[in-house]
Amino acid sequence: MKPLIKDNLNFKSLRVIKELIPKKSIVNSFLFYSGALEFNLAEDDRFISAHTTRYVIYEFWRCVLEDPFLIADRAQFFSKLLEEDPHFSNEKTFAVLQENWPKYEDPWIRSSYFFLLNRCSEKGLVSSGKLNAKYFNPLSIINLKNFKIKNFHIHYDQEEDFINTLTTTEEADYLFFPVGEYSYNLFERGKSKGHETTTVNHKKLHENLVKQSKKWIVLYKNHAGVLDLYSDYNIIMVNKYGRKTTQKDDCEDIIIANF
Repeated sequence: MKPLIKDNLNFKSLRVIKELIPKKSIVNSFLFYSGALEFNLAEDDRFISAHTTRYVIYEFWRCVLEDPFLIADRAQFFSKLLEEDPHFSNEKTFAVLQENWPKYEDPWIRSSYFFLLNRCSEKGLVSSGKLNAKYFNPLSIINLKNFKIKNFHIHYDQEEDFINTLTTTEEADYLFFPVGEYSYNLFERGKSKGHETTTVNHKKLHENLVKQSKKWIVLYKNHAGVLDLYSDYNIIMVNKYGRKTTQKDDCEDIIIANF
């Protein structure tokens, strides 16, 4: 399944993740955003319970699951209005829309802007990134209108720190964490973040996973800090072709599993 929204993480590990998680498994997935991996797992007979602590992400996907045609039609309508506005090509105007889209009262309008702004952002986010409208095209609208998924549920966890939700989620065979970029969490205090952005304290996540008795899988983009932090665990490196590799220079994704 092609992803509906952009996600610049561009994970390459789907094939290996499928090898680790057998069909018919129940999976609690955290930090849900684009569903690039989760939807493919669900289509291939895994049962996905996706979790997010960002309400705008939950709301967008609830609206898409209920009526993708309405989201697509409204996003197209807003796009035409913006094309007629000569100021829309101005980055300052685009930035104002990125900041203010959650303030609309109608959830369908918010969700339509979520889709439009994501597709037009070079960063694959909604609230940040330079304007580049080439990815908001007829094919993206067709994919949205045709969206249908089975074996999938999304949950909104009302916690600021998603790690606090790990002990309260429903039972599952696997916990899955497609984290993405690693950082040392320096100078995080006071740093601005988008409405759809989830902050991850990577050391705190590691400390909590060490205590977990359930099977879990963590997925990162290549970073030396990940290899150091999870050196006691089974680490799988994946190259740009989605194949396992032993060469650090060829590594795109890092998969860590406790089994």
